[in-house]
Amino acid sequence: MVAILRRAETVYCIDGFAGPGRYLDDNEEGSPLLAAKHAKDLVLTNKPYALNCINVESDSSVFDNLEDSTSEYRTWVKNYCGVFGDHVGKILDDISYKPALFFLDPLGVKGLEWEKLVPVLERRQTTELLIRFDTNAVLRHTGRDVSHHSTFNAILGEDSSEYWQRYLVECGKSSNARRECLSNAYEDKLRIHFDFVGRIPILSAEDSLKYFLLYATRSAKGMQVMNDVFFAMQDLRDRTLDEEKLEHEKAIQLDMFEPSPEEKALGELRFLRKEVLEVLQIVESVKRDELRGRVASRADNFGRFSGSQFTAVLGGRPRAITLHKDFVSLKSQIEFQSGGTPGNDKAIVSLKQ
Repeated sequence: MVAILRRAETVYCIDGFAGPGRYLDDNEEGSPLLAAKHAKDLVLTNKPYALNCINVESDSSVFDNLEDSTSEYRTWVKNYCGVFGDHVGKILDDISYKPALFFLDPLGVKGLEWEKLVPVLERRQTTELLIRFDTNAVLRHTGRDVSHHSTFNAILGEDSSEYWQRYLVECGKSSNARRECLSNAYEDKLRIHFDFVGRIPILSAEDSLKYFLLYATRSAKGMQVMNDVFFAMQDLRDRTLDEEKLEHEKAIQLDMFEPSPEEKALGELRFLRKEVLEVLQIVESVKRDELRGRVASRADNFGRFSGSQFTAVLGGRPRAITLHKDFVSLKSQIEFQSGGTPGNDKAIVSLKQ
C-alpha cells in the first residue's frame, strides 16, 4: 500500500476491524502487528515516507491484546476500542489531508453500513479501500425472509430492497450467480465515489467462493499497482465460478480437450484484447494507464492480467512473456497520439477511424 501512496511523506493504514495483535492459540502475528513492524522498518531503513497505523477493535478483551501487542510501536500506531463507524470522525481528524488506505474486514457484513462510511467515501484526499465482502452473509440477508433484508439495505444505503433486487432479475439461479450479482450491486455503489473498482474471489480449499476482496481507488496508477500485486499472488488469481463464464472461456480457447499452457496463454491474451477493444469503443480516447484501469475494473478482470500482457495486446514488446505465434495484437486497429508508445502510461490511445 505504501508503494502506491509513497509520493506523500506520511500515509495511513486504517484497519477498521483489527482483531488481535497476536493470536493466543498459536502465537501468530495479526495484521495490526505486522503493519506496525513494517512502519518501524520504514524508519530504520531511512525510507523517504512513513506509515502510520490506526486500528479499531470492538471486543474489549481482543482490544487489550491489541494494545499489549503493539505497545512498543506507539510512535506509529493508535488503537481505538469500539465500533469502526463510531470512530470514523476521530479517524478522519487524525489523518487530516494525508493519503490513506482503509482495510475493512468485518465478520459478515455488519459494520459496513453505508451511512457510517459516507464520510470516508466522500473524502477528497487520496483514499483507497480494501473491503472483505462476505457473499455468504449477503445471501442470508437477501433470501425469502424479508425481515433480514434491512441489513443488506443498510449496507447499500437504501431504504428498500428494490435496488439490489434489480440486479437479480437477469441473474442465474445458482447461489454463485446470486453472489456475483449482489456483489455487482455493491460495487456499483462504490463506483459513485471511485473511478476504479476491482474484485478478487477468495476460494476455499474445495474451490467454493468464500468472499470477494474489493479494491476501490480514484487513481489509475493505484489500480495498476494493486492489480499487479494480486496478479503476482497466484493463489488469488481470478477463477470464475459462474458456469456461463466457464463456457465462455472454453469457447475462447477453441479446444475440445484440455488446452496446453501455451494455448491457455493465447486464450488469455485474446480475451484481454476483446476487453480492451470494448473499452476503446466506449471512450473516444484515453490515457494508457486509465485504459488499463478501466479494463481491470470490468467484471472479474482485476488481478487477471499483467502489465506485460497489456503491453503485448497494444502491440508493444513485453518483457517476461513469450507471445504465441497465432496471437494478433491491436497494433493495426489503434493509434497513439504525439508519438506515444504501447508501454508509456501517459500515451493517449484511441481506435483508428
